[in-house]
Amino acid sequence: MAKETQRWTLENLVDFEQAVASSTPTTGETRHEVLKAIGGSEGGAARRLGLRVWLEAAGTKSAGRKFSSALSLVGGGLGLFMLVTGITAVAGLLDRDRGGINVTLFLAILIGGQWLVLLLATLAWLLRRKAGDGFSAMQALVGKAVRRFSGNRDDTWWHPLIDSGGAPRAALLWRFARMVQGAGICFNLGIILGLAGLVLVRHVDFYWESTTESAMRSILENAVRFLSSPWAAWSPDAVPGREVIESSRWRPGRHVSLRVDESWWFFLHLVVLVWGLLPRAVLWCVAHRAGNKALGSLDFQGRHHRALWREITGSGRVETDEKPLDGVLVLDVGGTGLPESELRPFLLQRLRVHPAAWLPVAVLDSGKEDEAAGALAKAPAGVVLLAEGWSLAPPRMNALHAKIRSCTRAGTSIKFLVANAGPGNQPAAVTAQERQEWERYVDSLRDAAAEVYFYESRELAPIPSA
Repeated sequence: MAKETQRWTLENLVDFEQAVASSTPTTGETRHEVLKAIGGSEGGAARRLGLRVWLEAAGTKSAGRKFSSALSLVGGGLGLFMLVTGITAVAGLLDRDRGGINVTLFLAILIGGQWLVLLLATLAWLLRRKAGDGFSAMQALVGKAVRRFSGNRDDTWWHPLIDSGGAPRAALLWRFARMVQGAGICFNLGIILGLAGLVLVRHVDFYWESTTESAMRSILENAVRFLSSPWAAWSPDAVPGREVIESSRWRPGRHVSLRVDESWWFFLHLVVLVWGLLPRAVLWCVAHRAGNKALGSLDFQGRHHRALWREITGSGRVETDEKPLDGVLVLDVGGTGLPESELRPFLLQRLRVHPAAWLPVAVLDSGKEDEAAGALAKAPAGVVLLAEGWSLAPPRMNALHAKIRSCTRAGTSIKFLVANAGPGNQPAAVTAQERQEWERYVDSLRDAAAEVYFYESRELAPIPSA
């Protein structure tokens, strides 16, 4: 069952965001099922599994079904529209007075136009990545249409999903990108069908004309040579040569030679297939794979995701039967001086970790990389950063977090343990405001393996000495 619940789909993701936006309550039974499912898992893997179990218990399904139906409807309609557009575009290029198609216009408009659009889309995508991963114009139109057909009034999931960023939003964007590329495939299929239909039902000549005859002939010869390079070796009949190109030039009062038509229409079909349809198919596969990858790497780092996760697992970890993990490095940030003997019961029973070393944060200061790497190597279960509630300094914590990440393997657990010093320097609970500030800060790190815990002294059993 674990493997099944780890599989997320876009429909599941929409249902999940709808359930969170609707403030679906978490029952004690659901919490128990989540904790049982995740076992000793940490980070993104635990969230993917645990929140999938939570979603199954929540039972919210309507939003995802509506969205999937709208995707199918809009995708099918867009594909049909682009198919007809491709057929119409070919028919529009047919000069009825001359009974032929200008090959230069065909290549420039139907093939060159597509590559220009792809180039502009690539530039926009690169700029958009720097600006924050927004929608492309076409994706925005598709998204608006899908939302309309799925019911705008009921899509309270939309803005939380978009605002959460990361893998959830990427999964949605790649799904829209896939629809756009599917429409591009249909457009090229329409061109192929339109061209084949004209050739089958009537005689169609292919020609070119230009005032700058010599220059245009040279450009067309080079273009044909380049475009036909993928198939020239195995299908030379589909490569119009210099003689064919010269005899295809249209002059007033002159008809195009009939013997060149087959070479031209075969060439144009392969051009559309190789330079129009194939790139779109490749991009469709890229979008499909990237979308699946995004769904497979959901880390749920939005603030509302992390708040829900804390609600589910905050106190429940105490109830698990998992043994504490050995080998965690405790770093005393700012020299709190809180005694290890008083914090060990909390670490063992609440954080489920066993400290292997208890060191001041200076061990990670600049110039001590070897000492830091050695200390972290002895902490396979991760790092605990011990800090006082009032001492949050984001710039210093950011530098410390980055230093730890540079010295550890990906996915190493980082647990922030926040406490205050009470009478006799004994650990005490933090205030509500301090809790809120630390939660907001740790959420801002967007680190799936980073969690924040707050010291609580109640119901902690004494730990026998070794």
